[in-house]
Amino acid sequence: MSQHANLSRRERQIMDSIYSRSEATVLDIQSDLPKAPTPTAIRTMLRILMEKGMVRRHKQGREFIYSPTSPRRPEGTKALKHVVQTFFEGSFKQALAAQLASGDETLTDDELRDMVKLIKAAREKGN
Repeated sequence: MSQHANLSRRERQIMDSIYSRSEATVLDIQSDLPKAPTPTAIRTMLRILMEKGMVRRHKQGREFIYSPTSPRRPEGTKALKHVVQTFFEGSFKQALAAQLASGDETLTDDELRDMVKLIKAAREKGN
């Protein structure tokens, strides 16, 4: 399971902010958080995330820039597997059907064709 699953709600929100931006300053993170804590509190949580090995930082000018230590794609895959297992009884079909039925996502013809290609490739691999 992803380390992301073992984080507090606020730590997950901070990681989500950093992943969505690829890298972020404390003020960037603060602007992304609901009912955002003070910059000092965010810095404290970032220090904890650094101790957990999830975040690194480098100095740019007068401020620190924070970035994730794990690439976005593998962490996203782990998180998706966790969601599918937890909420859809391990069925990717159920998860995909729920997403498509929600109407939140409008797929282009190109995206639908790409999905068909991925399904065909998975079928050929025996998945």
